[in-house]
Amino acid sequence: MTARTIPAHAAPRGGRIAARVPSEFRPDIQGLRAVAVLLVVLFHLWPSRLPGGFVGVDVFFVISGYLITAHMYREAATTGTLSLRRFWARRIRRLLPASLLVLAVSAVATVLFLPATVWTMTARQIAASALYIQNWALAADAVDYMAEDNVPTIAQHYWSLSVEEQFYVFWPVLVLGLVFLAGRPVWRRPAPMRTFLIVGFGVVGAISLAWSVVATANEQSTAYFVTPTRVWEFVAGALVAMIVVPGARYGTTRGALGWLGLGAIVTSAVLFDGQSLFPGWIALLPVLGTVAVIVAGATLSRNTSARWLSRRPLVFIGDISYSVYLWHWPLIIVVPHLTGVDLRFLDKIGIFAATITLAWLSKILVEDPMRTKPFLAAMPWRSFAFAAAGMAVVVAGTIVITDEVEGRAEATEQVLNDTGSECVGPEALDPANGCDPVVGSGPLVPLPEVVVLQNAEPDYPGCQQTIAPSAVKVCSIGSEDPNPERTVAVVGDSHATHWFAAFDRIGQMRNWKVLTFVKASCPVMAARRVLPDEQTDEGELGCLAWGENVRQQIAADESISYVFSAAYASAYDYAEDPNRPLGDPRTEGFQDVWKTWASSGKNVFVIKDIPPTQGDNVPNCLASHPDDRLACATDASELRDDASEDAAISMDDPLVHVIDLTDQFCDSTRCYPVVGDLIVYRDYSHLSAEYSEALAPYIAEQVDQFVEVTP
Repeated sequence: MTARTIPAHAAPRGGRIAARVPSEFRPDIQGLRAVAVLLVVLFHLWPSRLPGGFVGVDVFFVISGYLITAHMYREAATTGTLSLRRFWARRIRRLLPASLLVLAVSAVATVLFLPATVWTMTARQIAASALYIQNWALAADAVDYMAEDNVPTIAQHYWSLSVEEQFYVFWPVLVLGLVFLAGRPVWRRPAPMRTFLIVGFGVVGAISLAWSVVATANEQSTAYFVTPTRVWEFVAGALVAMIVVPGARYGTTRGALGWLGLGAIVTSAVLFDGQSLFPGWIALLPVLGTVAVIVAGATLSRNTSARWLSRRPLVFIGDISYSVYLWHWPLIIVVPHLTGVDLRFLDKIGIFAATITLAWLSKILVEDPMRTKPFLAAMPWRSFAFAAAGMAVVVAGTIVITDEVEGRAEATEQVLNDTGSECVGPEALDPANGCDPVVGSGPLVPLPEVVVLQNAEPDYPGCQQTIAPSAVKVCSIGSEDPNPERTVAVVGDSHATHWFAAFDRIGQMRNWKVLTFVKASCPVMAARRVLPDEQTDEGELGCLAWGENVRQQIAADESISYVFSAAYASAYDYAEDPNRPLGDPRTEGFQDVWKTWASSGKNVFVIKDIPPTQGDNVPNCLASHPDDRLACATDASELRDDASEDAAISMDDPLVHVIDLTDQFCDSTRCYPVVGDLIVYRDYSHLSAEYSEALAPYIAEQVDQFVEVTP
């Protein structure tokens, strides 16, 4: 795109602005685009080498704010108004053809090359990307873009394009409104348009920056994606377009400013990483660095940043940078599934070369022809019709993919209902049943692509408290009898949540009312649980406050006679709460809470945590190895110590018991991802609902070994 430069001037009193508004191509900005996209691509290919390369997206945001605002101001300064229809039509012709093409190709590639376990999530994200709301979809799922446990989809990178398109929707409306207000007769005299725009932009930018700082500190994984936390980056570029005198050739001082700006961008890419509280205030470094490069001007004086950014190879990559961004990520996702191994060095080199080739072809065959096509450009409504039709086609394709998975889910449910063999489920591990092989040889139940849906569509929605609040959220499952035989509590983190299906069944079998007290990443304990990759102490403090509330609420509830405690204990480190001295936070943190419940006469059952997996998403692994289920098994020798089990055993309290179900997961040699055709895990560490429910009789049996048998 050609950069426009706008003169600093004000509107004549009472009339339209009649001023010379020159236009100038900025090859250095094209080179800056190249730097931005290369940072992103290299980050995705070699994340450990360039851990902060994601700042390339922020560079793009600043450039977009600068170019688009300069373009709109040029029109407003020349005509006294701004045509929203023409602006949006131009954006459609410039951005949507290549974007929708890559999404359509990605949808086909998903079905042809990716495991069915990712189809549903990928289809949803492709649809969200086609509608340019992908960033909000990711924010709603609180996806950690850099998390190792997260399984990225083929369209996940469209979040930044969604932010940009949303900016393009509201920004011209804001500009038009400010232009309109600047010339209203309510003022003593028409306000200088340029000044009015600068003030308006400054207010919007300040609000967005403050929002970004607060939101990032409170909930970074969501703040990373949402539009309000990113608007200020576009505004930074917009202010440059309004304030800096264009067209000038600057000397040594601003030449040095350009190098400082590039240095700030590269420093951000090297020093930042997935644990950085980003965007927040630290995003000022790459944003102001980009501003500095633009402000330095288009001078081609020797040894300036602009001269180097204007070199032909960088300008070429800058010209195709949009398509480079579109194509590189789908290739990164698809290639490992074609080769069957993680990306190797030569694979990455091949992806880079293929990305450049595809981007160049997209530029000359799709982007440029569609942008200038007379049929679309002649009338804005044709561009809008093209956008609607293209989006509809892509979304329709995703619906077909989703319907296919839902049909498989219904078929799986019928298989599960018809199953009655003792060699289906955990009984297959009992040597007396003679089940061989343990993993089974029939159809997987449920299918891998069905079981993964339990993460996004839980059977007990809303019953797990989120990470930040300390308020206690309670659900009631099991018996619905107003006079149950017993009321019990299930407490802990998400590894307590995955037992809901088991306790729901036990409650119905034994007429127990089951109350749930669970919170993401929060075991109920008096110590501070510590996650090495947690970016603030909000999680630790929130867990402490919530755990104390749970302790008191259960202790005060005389109707609760049994408390079942479960936690992903091996996932945490433990530290002492300064307000509650403990000799060994790892064990005494649990014991302190259990003593409270035991002293009130309640039996406490500590469920030993389930065995670890191989570290990957189990359904994905099974889908990738359809003929070798044992490829996803783990060695039984890799069983981890469980802090909660150790704490319960060392208490030696007659009211504190350990429920150990290891024999329903492992034999003497290995721990299984599938037992008797029943998939054990829904991801990398959580039980599938089906296997959880199948373990209900085993939990009940062990309870009976410790206490008097209940009706």
